[in-house]
Amino acid sequence: MGNKQERTIYVGCPAYNKTGGTELAHQLVNELRNNGMTAMILYYDAGEKNANKELINPAFRQYVDEYVTLDEVIDDDKNMIIAPEIEIGILDFYHNIKKSIWWMSVDNFVKRNGYINAIKFYGFLGATNAVIKKNIPLFRKKLDNNVLHLYQSEYARLFLKENGIDNVFKLSDYLNDTYLDTTDVKKENRDNNVLYNPKKGIEFTNKLIERSPELNWIPIKNMTTEEVRQLLLKSKVYIDFGNHPGKDRFPREAAISGCCIITGKRGSAANNIDICIPEKYKFVDKESNISNIIDQIKECIENYSQEFDNYKEYRQRIGKEKIEFKEDVKGLIDNL
Repeated sequence: MGNKQERTIYVGCPAYNKTGGTELAHQLVNELRNNGMTAMILYYDAGEKNANKELINPAFRQYVDEYVTLDEVIDDDKNMIIAPEIEIGILDFYHNIKKSIWWMSVDNFVKRNGYINAIKFYGFLGATNAVIKKNIPLFRKKLDNNVLHLYQSEYARLFLKENGIDNVFKLSDYLNDTYLDTTDVKKENRDNNVLYNPKKGIEFTNKLIERSPELNWIPIKNMTTEEVRQLLLKSKVYIDFGNHPGKDRFPREAAISGCCIITGKRGSAANNIDICIPEKYKFVDKESNISNIIDQIKECIENYSQEFDNYKEYRQRIGKEKIEFKEDVKGLIDNL
């Protein structure tokens, strides 16, 4: 089939949106190019967003400076297309190209995969409306073992295994370099802040807030990357009772910035590989645990210096992720 450098690898991604997943897609294209491969970011919704002439988010221009659309993909068996799990339908447009799915968010796939699955996430009315509007299919789509499945998290690997998929390869991720520089991470002069993401697990978080008004709760919202970083550097605790659909970035960003992390046990938080913190910092998000969670938050605040040391392994692992990602990409290229 010729040299591997003659291949083109297309990495599917929604245009302009800035999330952990979309940044990761651009990072992959950049890393593939660093290894001598021809790689392109593929905006599968560019036609819908033509009103916005700037389809590449300015934050991602450090990784890519051009893109292709679905009709520009060369459907040749020497090439490969990598679709995010939220948009595997784009694979059906092509017949010859090598196909793969990158599992960055298991839950985002599940809740879009058939009416029964959607009910668990959206409720009966929400799922029904989604089917009527054709936002999700009525029936589940079975996963294809002939497609290469790339997994970003241990949670995704276990999900694929449970669904009979063994054609898998690890392709992880790493944090923005802003967080990997830990020279500013200090134990001293931290405020007794308890940070949370208002987009994740907010219903249960609100219960915690109601039961502990004496704590200084701060939502992380409407901030730049640098503003978030500075807030994390001066705070003591970050909690996350969201669904953890993959190896989420917020817990890692908080941990490597020196915060104590307290999570639920949903999704990737349930295993000790994706979030490798001592078990005493993980709680099932139920009413009977609220008092214990608040007590643990206060323990982290009052004995911060001591508690900080309990996250050493997690911080070290996060710090090594960029090197591991580069190794994963080289391994993927070797297996093409």
